[in-house]
Amino acid sequence: MSKITVHMTKEALYDFLLYHAYSKFSGFLINILGFAVIFLGVFSFATGRTGAAGAAFYLIAAFAFIGYTPMQLKVRAKKQVEINPEYKSAVEYIFSDEDGITASWEGGGHHIEWEQVTRAVVAPKTIGIYYGKEQALIFPKQDFGEEFLPVYQMVVRHLATNSAPAEE
Repeated sequence: MSKITVHMTKEALYDFLLYHAYSKFSGFLINILGFAVIFLGVFSFATGRTGAAGAAFYLIAAFAFIGYTPMQLKVRAKKQVEINPEYKSAVEYIFSDEDGITASWEGGGHHIEWEQVTRAVVAPKTIGIYYGKEQALIFPKQDFGEEFLPVYQMVVRHLATNSAPAEE
């Protein structure tokens, strides 16, 4: 059994939200679209198909495509840390081989069985443990302390068990 206390910050949540958004194909496509608009604007200006004002419009549109998602996620992270009880105050997580993951905070808590855990991801500042298609427990790496290796091994062990084919 391992226990950690998580103090979610807007920076850590933003890190995870960025990873979540850009690890999907749609996040990749938004960036490609933004860079395609830049290329189109520069190409149109260089070939004389548009003037400086038109090229500026292309660049503004491209930066809107590229910059909208990160700005939106930064605002969402700030808001979530302020209003979500699971992020607003310290949360104690207990990882148990037998019982799964239990979270408790002032006024609430929840429990995740290992069978519900579908995958784990590592972003630059956070680790996410998914227990549904769009549901994840998010842990700032700094909050693991000396419990990182025991928790990591436990999660990997249970993910391997969850993904193993059933015996007949």
